[in-house]
Amino acid sequence: MKTRHSNRSDSGQVLIIASLVVTLLLLSAALYVSEIQKNAAAYEARADPAFSAHKLGVTHTVISALSNISNGGFTDVLVANLNQFETVVNSHSFNAIVKMDSTPLNMTPYQDGVWISWDSSGRGISSAYVNLVLNASGTSATHYSEYAINVTSEIDVNGYYTLLTGSQKQVSLTCTILNEGKPALAQNFTVYYEQDGSLSPEEWVQVASPSITDYGNGAYAISFTAETTNPDDPMLVSVHSHDLRYILTKANVTCTQV
Repeated sequence: MKTRHSNRSDSGQVLIIASLVVTLLLLSAALYVSEIQKNAAAYEARADPAFSAHKLGVTHTVISALSNISNGGFTDVLVANLNQFETVVNSHSFNAIVKMDSTPLNMTPYQDGVWISWDSSGRGISSAYVNLVLNASGTSATHYSEYAINVTSEIDVNGYYTLLTGSQKQVSLTCTILNEGKPALAQNFTVYYEQDGSLSPEEWVQVASPSITDYGNGAYAISFTAETTNPDDPMLVSVHSHDLRYILTKANVTCTQV
């Protein structure tokens, strides 16, 4: 009887131990799967908080390049500046692997991301357009964002004039300054008129002290007295303006007589 009891006791202990081992194995497996799921990168098609800073950095890079280009710099400065910014971002991200790709737009009217149009119809545009892709792979999430960054400075000019004595004319201009289609402020204006109203050859005369009224909403009134070669010469005016970002725009306009 004692021997039988001992065998039954040993068998029970073996079953209990085996059950504990199986339970521990199952628990360990569950914990392992839970940790793997917690640490696995999850795709999230939204911006990481740091992306806002990256987007702002690219925007300032584009503004700086457009300012350089509009003031006589080469158009390839846009790509050069973007590449330099990308290198800094891609190699100085410590809590995640960040990959930035920027592509200047090549679609009419943009070429290599730049569109400069200073025409004779009273409208001048200086613009840069870049498509930006940001990827950030961290220990717990993968973030992805796409942006289109467009920086556009614009000037619109209209004008008329009245005849004074001799070949003198009183010229009045209205100018509107826009940034990304919204009213903006000008840093300065430089005004010229063509001496005989003809561009063959070009004989531009700078207006020494034009009267400028700032209405505070992107609209400006400019007036000055000009003296052309003959009283009946057309009144051709060129207005150059820097906005507060120091991006240059120019527009030529033929004023109407009133």
